Amino acid sequence: MVRWWAGDNRRSEGRPGRDPMGWIGRRDGCVSLPTGRIVASPRAPDVAACRTRGEQRMRQGKWKPVRMARWGGVLLGVLLGACGVPLDDAPEGVPEEVWQALDGRAGLSEMGGSIGKRPPTGRPGEGVAFDGKQFLVVWQDEREGGVFGARVTPKGKVLDPGGFPINAGSGFDGGQPRVAWDGKFFLVTWVSASGLVAAHVERDGDVRRRFVVFGSDEVGGPPGIACAHKLCLLAFPFIGDVESIINAIRVTSDGDVSERTQLSVSASNMAIKPAVAFDGKQFLVVWSDQRGGVLTPDIFGNRVTKDGIRLDGAGGVPLVVREGAQTVPDVTWTGNHFFVVWQDDKNDTADIYGARFRKNLALDGPAAFGIATGADEQTAPRVAPSGNKSLVVWDATRQGIHRVRGVRVGDNGSILGSKSGFTISTGDFQQEIAPAVAAGDHKFLVTYAGTTTGTDEFGPHEILATRVTHDDVVKDRPALRLTRPWGHKPPVAAARGTDGYLAVWSENLSGTPGMLAARVSLDGQLLDVPVVLPAGATSRAPVVVWDGTAWFVAWEEGAADATGFQGARVSGAGPALEVSRLSRSALLPLEMLAPSAER
Repeated sequence: MVRWWAGDNRRSEGRPGRDPMGWIGRRDGCVSLPTGRIVASPRAPDVAACRTRGEQRMRQGKWKPVRMARWGGVLLGVLLGACGVPLDDAPEGVPEEVWQALDGRAGLSEMGGSIGKRPPTGRPGEGVAFDGKQFLVVWQDEREGGVFGARVTPKGKVLDPGGFPINAGSGFDGGQPRVAWDGKFFLVTWVSASGLVAAHVERDGDVRRRFVVFGSDEVGGPPGIACAHKLCLLAFPFIGDVESIINAIRVTSDGDVSERTQLSVSASNMAIKPAVAFDGKQFLVVWSDQRGGVLTPDIFGNRVTKDGIRLDGAGGVPLVVREGAQTVPDVTWTGNHFFVVWQDDKNDTADIYGARFRKNLALDGPAAFGIATGADEQTAPRVAPSGNKSLVVWDATRQGIHRVRGVRVGDNGSILGSKSGFTISTGDFQQEIAPAVAAGDHKFLVTYAGTTTGTDEFGPHEILATRVTHDDVVKDRPALRLTRPWGHKPPVAAARGTDGYLAVWSENLSGTPGMLAARVSLDGQLLDVPVVLPAGATSRAPVVVWDGTAWFVAWEEGAADATGFQGARVSGAGPALEVSRLSRSALLPLEMLAPSAER
């Protein structure tokens, strides 16, 4: 029996290292879960001492319950450890072949709606950042609060399937979010009817605080953001009747907000689409500016110190001045240059161009070099650096079909790999648009939105992500789907065995909720008459793992205030599935929840 006693929400000051499941080992033999709570390790010399310590922490009021949604991951980790399966081999989600096999079952529809017809909830225009260990993707969503996020590891694991709400219950609406890492928190910022709003999000996905950065119904978006250590600069357009002015505000990791600094001219001029980069000492804000003509905007910039002092005058300086329209800029610091990319309409069709600038904004190299200048349209570029190269991504349109493409650019401005770039989006959807990109762990994470032809550009989309290597290899085909929330599909779990999957799901059985299991082939065919698992009417949230010879299934069961876990072993060695119940876990009050599992 592997026992975990939930007790403490602090992590130990002494951290000898992580065990194979990723939990932090303590010198006293207990371990700290990723949730921060002290529990008894199977290798602990004194299990009772860990339990006593946990009870003491609860009496002192220093323990707080973990959100119920997280227990599925904890239980899966316990099952994997008990069954000897490495954590990295855990199934990330339900394969498309399983959804295909189960689609159309009437009992499933009664439990949660048709699998194949569940509408997407995301909106195009994502933000993504890396904290040194994981990526955080943020997007606008139709669900309550309007701003959601999901963490993705460099190995491609989606830690928050369906995303988690960043703005729920705040009273603010949410739109066009962006994100950056300040060394302590992710700072997520977005535009609402109340103004520019922000939230500090911890590494584990908990929202530390939400606050208004600048209150006004004349704030436009999306905002630009970049961070130094524990300090971020947010840039946004302040839109009046006849002008739009770029402003900047500094935000600390403690939530302190500075006075705003005006960066662009204010007299009858439209300045929009700001982007921000930090070079280690100063910020650079770039934007598209119409002072050279309403139909021929150029790219301007203004540097800002960490103390909030602007270095390039009241209106900034021109960085890119060309015929036609230069719009939608993005900027990054490569380690040697500010690398600015933009959408360029000089040749009557939209192309992607770039230019490099030194710290003093002196041009280094050509005033503009082509990055994507092929047929049809290339729009909405985004850029992220990694080492001595950057990945530029954009929305490429060919004969009405949108795909996300990209190309690597060296620090000297050279195009690396194929001169025409490569396709990043995987074609899972008829239209794939609005990319964003961040770098981390020697690779890039590219996010984008997918939908069917005919959907409004600002309508509901799936939010997708894929990893890209430094040699232009797209790692995730199909792409990781971030907006597949548990609440919008029936509770289904699956794990791959030797020759196929075992699917487990909740279904209405003659008017009573129950749980079924069946094997699914690798090409999406249901192989068995589904068998009924020994689960009650309150069973939910199934988890499945494969140990090399059989599947192990566990699920929650009981009322909300008295939840326990039950399990079964399912063997597919014969022509039919064989099911045997595992020892039943005690039903404990939720605040004393202690999942257990047996091999």
